[in-house]
Amino acid sequence: DMSIFMGLIGDLFPALDVPRKRDFDFERQVRTAAIDLKLQPEDNFILKVVQLQELFAVRHSVFIIGNAGTGKSQVWKTLYRTYYNQKKKPHYNDLEPKAVTNDELFGIINPATREWKDGLFSVLIREQANMGGEGSKWMVLDGDIDPMWIESLNTVMDDNKVLTLASNERIALTPSMRLLFEIS
Repeated sequence: DMSIFMGLIGDLFPALDVPRKRDFDFERQVRTAAIDLKLQPEDNFILKVVQLQELFAVRHSVFIIGNAGTGKSQVWKTLYRTYYNQKKKPHYNDLEPKAVTNDELFGIINPATREWKDGLFSVLIREQANMGGEGSKWMVLDGDIDPMWIESLNTVMDDNKVLTLASNERIALTPSMRLLFEIS
């Protein structure tokens, strides 16, 4: 993706050579976090962690895509550890949406009693929305995307940043909340 993007920029501005702005102090902190996690702090890995941090700064929904065993989980866990080391009090919930049914994930209204039963995702996102503090809060959705549950996240991923449940409850993402999709 980066090579395609840089190629497009090169086509639009052929005489322009803009080096990537680097925060060497932050990269050093990422390197320390990687070592804390018993990982090898190679330059390409550090770059991926920095890129995730840059994406989180401008987007509330981010996708990490790659084959199994390529370090997707370690990238976000290293960023988490970096924030933890910086005393930023980060928080995350990691779940596999396909491990439960759609109703268990988002909640369901019992047709007989009309009683609402919360789902796993709705409980966790509400807890994050009600958490105090400025620390980053991430909902990590690990596993292949399924049209059945991703459809329910449309309003969370768009500019509305609101989860609308079948009970008509609306849970708004706070400025510190992010959705992170980790997919193969």
